[in-house]
Amino acid sequence: MTTRLRASRDYPHDVAAFAVALADPEFHRARLDAGGGGAVERHRATGTPADGTVEVVVRQPVPTGQVPPAIGRLLTGGLVLRRTERWRLRPERCDGQVEVAVPLAPVRAAGTMSVAATGVTGCRLEVDVAVTVTIPLAGALIEGSVVDGVRQLTRVEHDNITRWLDAHPARES
Repeated sequence: MTTRLRASRDYPHDVAAFAVALADPEFHRARLDAGGGGAVERHRATGTPADGTVEVVVRQPVPTGQVPPAIGRLLTGGLVLRRTERWRLRPERCDGQVEVAVPLAPVRAAGTMSVAATGVTGCRLEVDVAVTVTIPLAGALIEGSVVDGVRQLTRVEHDNITRWLDAHPARES
C-alpha cells in the first residue's frame, strides 16, 4: 500500500537565499531541531550555492508522542528516520530527490522537492512523497498514522526553516 503526501510552504525569501541555506550544514541541523535530537550524518556540497549540488543524509529520531502506536509495537527501540536528500541548486530554482527509510521497519518513502519563485522576493517549497508500509492487512492503517506523523514533523521543520532564513541573510559562499 502507498499513500501520497504533498505539502508546500511559502517563504518571504528568494530562491537564492534558500539555495545558500541548503548548501550550509548548519541549516540542516537547525531544521531538524524538532525536539528529537536529530543529526546530520553526511553533508556534501559541490560547486557553489549559485550553481551546485548538495547531498545530505540526516538521522532524525521521532519524538515518542509522535510515533504511531502500531509502529511503536514493531520496534525494539525508538523510531528513527534516515533521510537522504540530493539537491540541484540554482538561484532561480532548486530541485531535489528525497528517500526516507526506517531501519528495521517496513516503512519507506521517496519523492521530489522543489523550491521555486513565487514573486520578486518569495519562494515556495513543494514536497511530493509516496509513503509505503509493507505489512499485510494492517499496512494501510499504519500508513495513515505514519503520514500524520510526517505532517507533524514537517510543520515543525518548516517553522525551523523560516527561523533560519530570517536569521541568516543570503550570502554567497
